[in-house]
Amino acid sequence: MLRSLLTAVFACYQFTSFCQTSTDSLKPVKDEYNLGFEKTVPKSSVGWSTGTTKSGYKVEIDSTQKYTGRYSLLIENIAKDVESNYAMSNLIIPAKFEGKEVEIKFYLKLERVTGHADFPFRIDDEDNDKLQFTNLLANRIYGTQDWKQYSLKLPLQKEATKIYLFPMLYGPGKLWLDDVQILIDGVDISQAKIKPDYNPNTPQAINYGSNATASGRVKVKDAELYYETYGKGEPLLLLHGNSQSISVFKKQIKAFSKSYKVIAVDTRGQGKSTDSSTQPLSYDLYAEDMKTLLDSLYISKTNILGWSDGGNTGLIMAAKYPKYINKLAITGACTNPNDAVSASTLEEVRKAIESLKTKQDVKSKYQVRLFTMLLTEPHITAFDLNKIKAPVLVMAGEKDMILEKHTKFIAANISKSQLFIFKGASHYVPVEMVSEFNTKVLAFLDK
Repeated sequence: MLRSLLTAVFACYQFTSFCQTSTDSLKPVKDEYNLGFEKTVPKSSVGWSTGTTKSGYKVEIDSTQKYTGRYSLLIENIAKDVESNYAMSNLIIPAKFEGKEVEIKFYLKLERVTGHADFPFRIDDEDNDKLQFTNLLANRIYGTQDWKQYSLKLPLQKEATKIYLFPMLYGPGKLWLDDVQILIDGVDISQAKIKPDYNPNTPQAINYGSNATASGRVKVKDAELYYETYGKGEPLLLLHGNSQSISVFKKQIKAFSKSYKVIAVDTRGQGKSTDSSTQPLSYDLYAEDMKTLLDSLYISKTNILGWSDGGNTGLIMAAKYPKYINKLAITGACTNPNDAVSASTLEEVRKAIESLKTKQDVKSKYQVRLFTMLLTEPHITAFDLNKIKAPVLVMAGEKDMILEKHTKFIAANISKSQLFIFKGASHYVPVEMVSEFNTKVLAFLDK
C-alpha cells in the first residue's frame, strides 16, 4: 500500500530557510527542503506534499504550536469520528549524497491521538523499488504528549536514488511535526558531500512487462506468448515462476541486457500472454511453447535462466531439445513435487485451490489450473537429468520451499552442474539478494 501512496508525491520545491536551533535563533541557513517549515504558503506545507489526505483530515502549516521558529506541520483529524482513516504528508529527497547511513531526527507533539502516530522512512532505487524501510511502530505512539525528539536510521546503499519521509496520523487527534534534520554519516545534508557522478536527470524507469517499444507476440498451440527483448549479444531467455510475469525479472533484465540479448517472456496464460487451451497445464507444454518462440525469433541456441516453474521448464528443454541450449541456470526448480517440497506445502496449495474453486471469475479459474500443476507436475526422472549435457548452474535459497536435498539431487544427476545455495535466502532469492544472485549467474554465463 505504501508504494501506491508514494506515487502521488509531488516533486520537492527548493527553499532557503532552515529549522532554527532555538526560539530566538532565526538566522536562515541552507534548507532547500523546508525541514523546519519556516517557508510557508497559506494552507500549505511547502516542500512537503499532502500525498494522501483522507476525508475528515487537514494537513497544513501551523503557527499555534512549534518546537522552534515560527511554524510547524500540523496533521489533524477534523471529523473526530474517523477511527480507521489516516492522513500523511510526504517529502522526497534525491539520494545524491556520499555516505553509508541516513539518519532522520524530528520532534513530534500529540494531542488526543487515539489511533497512533507514525513516521515511515524509506529508501528506493531508480526503479522505485524499496531498498530499505523503517518506521516508529516498534514503539506505538499515541495519546497526548509534549514535544519529543525521535530518530530513525537506515543504510544508504549505492543503488539508492530517492529518500522518502512521510509522517502519518491514524485515527482521531492532532499531530505536529517540527525541526526535521537529515544526517548523512552524522553530517547535516546541507553540508553533506554530493556524489561526484550524481546525475539529477535520472532516466525514467522502464516498465518491464508493459514496455510496448520492446515487445512482441508469437502464436503457439492454443495460445499467444507476449515477450520483450533488451540488449545485444548472445541470447538469454528468462523464464518466470508460477503466477508471475516478466516484471519479476526487472533487476535481472537491467543487469543482463548490458552484455546479453535478453528475451523475457510471459508463460502462457500469465502476464500478457493468452491461453485458450482446456487440457491440464504441464511443463512439457511450456517447453514446447519456448521452442516455438525461439524458432519464431530465429534463435537456434540460447542461454536460459529459469526461476521455479521456469527452472522446471528449463530442465525439460535441456533434456528434450539439447541443441537449443547453450547454458542453463535454474533456481528453486524441482523434478517431482512429492519429492521436492514438504507435505505441509502441498497441503497449503490444495487449500488454495479449494478456495479458488468457490469463485467464478476467469482469473480464479485459470489460477486453479496453475496451482493444480504445482501438485501434479513435473515428472522429470534421474534418467532425464542424465541426458542433459549443457552446463547447468543449480541454485536455491537456504530457506527455499524446495528442500535442499532435492536441489542437491538435481545437481548430482547432471554431468556438468554447479551447485550454489544462497545463505539466508528463500524461494525468492532473485529479488531478495539481487546483487549476489546477478553476480553468480553472470559469472556462470560469462565463463
